[in-house]
Amino acid sequence: MSSSRPAVPRPGDLSPSIEVLGARSTLVRVYDRSYGALDFNGGDAIARFRPIRNASGAVVPTAYGAHDLETAIAEAVLRGVYALNRGSPRRRLFRLEVDGLDLARLRTTKPLRLVRLHGLGLTRLNLLREHVIDSPESEYGYTAMWARALYGHRSKPHGLVWTSRQNDTSRAFVLWGGTRVRPEWLQLEGDPVALDREPGLDLIRQVCADAGVDFEG
Repeated sequence: MSSSRPAVPRPGDLSPSIEVLGARSTLVRVYDRSYGALDFNGGDAIARFRPIRNASGAVVPTAYGAHDLETAIAEAVLRGVYALNRGSPRRRLFRLEVDGLDLARLRTTKPLRLVRLHGLGLTRLNLLREHVIDSPESEYGYTAMWARALYGHRSKPHGLVWTSRQNDTSRAFVLWGGTRVRPEWLQLEGDPVALDREPGLDLIRQVCADAGVDFEG
């Protein structure tokens, strides 16, 4: 990470670009089966844009996802491939990495306002992809600080959207639960698919094959 990364402004000093995701948009989510398809993760697990806390100090529940199946799977499981295979000439994803994961298609029931962390949305915030999208896990404290500042902006956005690191032809997102995205604003389309057994395993194999990753399972 460059030492010239910008300091994180206070929410009141930000002027983010807002992208509207229309009502009846379809989103794809890969999530731990211990949560329901429509449940937000309220724990303090560390990820690129979490955990963050609201003004009262409570963790803001989050839900990660993507605009299509390929990107949702890539963002959820391929990000671990390089760490698992450090020093190996072959890239492998192991069956253990998809244990307990489900995939669900969701439909929005109302427009969602997302902070744009791609294209000119990044430029507007004086950011580069290397600062908040292409940064390693060691920088997640910094990226979570940006998420906290954007969450606190007076426009009260519903989440963030960015060009996927794993699949740069599509978008990934994180939605904020609690007082931002109400449960009834998302509807489940069809039944969730378990990714640790057929036919879900075949979806994993296809994404891995397209990415040139060997799937051991």
